[in-house]
Amino acid sequence: MSNVVEFRAKCPHVETLSDCREALEPHVMRIVAEAVGWGFPPAEAAMVVADIADDYILMLSRELPH
Repeated sequence: MSNVVEFRAKCPHVETLSDCREALEPHVMRIVAEAVGWGFPPAEAAMVVADIADDYILMLSRELPH
């Protein structure tokens, strides 16, 4: 198993990823909070957001030229 921390240190986009997370995290937290307000459990709301993101990543990977 690879060390994620070790990989991220070598990743050329680490600053970009960090900036992106900083920009998006408040929005994602608002989405989760809104879902909780609708009655969904916090963990379920967060898992659905992660699942949607995962589906999007898979869709993008299918569009990449191989």
